[in-house]
Amino acid sequence: MSLPGWNSGIRNGVLLGALALAAVVALNYSELPGLGAILADLPAAVAISAAVHIPQILLTAAAWRALLPPDRRPAFGTMAMLRWFRESANALLPAGALVGQAAAARLLTRRGVPGRLAGATATVDLTLEAVSQLFFTLAGVALLLGVGDGPGLLGFAAAGFGIALAGAAAMLAFQRNLPLALLERGMVRLSRRWPAIDPAWIHGLQQSILDLHADWPRLALATLWHTGSWLLGAVEIAGVLALLGHPVSLADALVIESLAQALRNVGFMLPGALAVQEGAIIGAAALVGVPPGAALAVALVRRTREVCLSLPGLIAWQRAETRAMR
Repeated sequence: MSLPGWNSGIRNGVLLGALALAAVVALNYSELPGLGAILADLPAAVAISAAVHIPQILLTAAAWRALLPPDRRPAFGTMAMLRWFRESANALLPAGALVGQAAAARLLTRRGVPGRLAGATATVDLTLEAVSQLFFTLAGVALLLGVGDGPGLLGFAAAGFGIALAGAAAMLAFQRNLPLALLERGMVRLSRRWPAIDPAWIHGLQQSILDLHADWPRLALATLWHTGSWLLGAVEIAGVLALLGHPVSLADALVIESLAQALRNVGFMLPGALAVQEGAIIGAAALVGVPPGAALAVALVRRTREVCLSLPGLIAWQRAETRAMR
């Protein structure tokens, strides 16, 4: 069985990989020996990137699982698989973070978690990921200001911080003040066609979200897991650059990763933030003295890793949905 969303995701994955490779070839064509070295190191660099990113998936799965009551928590492997599905959608589908989170929440209900609780934890987890990214961006800004020597650096850092802050604040405010009357009217209309829809479900969802907002120990633990995941991204940057012959300190790698991830949010509607992610990495790397060629190679490595991990993720997600339908 094959659905259009998964088919477009697979096409997007192939397209993203081809475009990233074409960009590296085009921008380094005048330096064929350097290009050959980059392509020769590509498999090892992708292996380093994947070796760091897989623990990131596990940490974010632990964050989501921490929001569930102890007696409702599925096995850790199940949560890691659902998080993998979300990562795959985020990398290859338009607005993939939202699409993947909704699908993962639905699959979570099939593991015995009530629908309102699954939806609430998925929503709050997405918010905490943004909040932890805000802390991470703030750390990168602080490090950058410590070595910066011009107003351009300050403006770039402020842009990244502002995007993360606005996104986190908007999600938090929306969750605490859902337009319940408007949403309920919409669900009433939908229930006329699909009687299984309960219009009052939205009230239960918001109450579950507010209950989670009041549970500070769970929120703090989930935020801690997410923060650890962001920090591992700096390790990935440092490891790949060291392999490519442009070693940087962990502090510089944190500056690159924090600002690049914050600016990547601008392209959240595009599959994998196409072109936005590459530009963000190159721009952030320039702030700590990494040449554009090396920064573009890092972007290629990350894009290749995303495709290599996300294509199997989409296929596994499709098989999970097909088994559930049967």
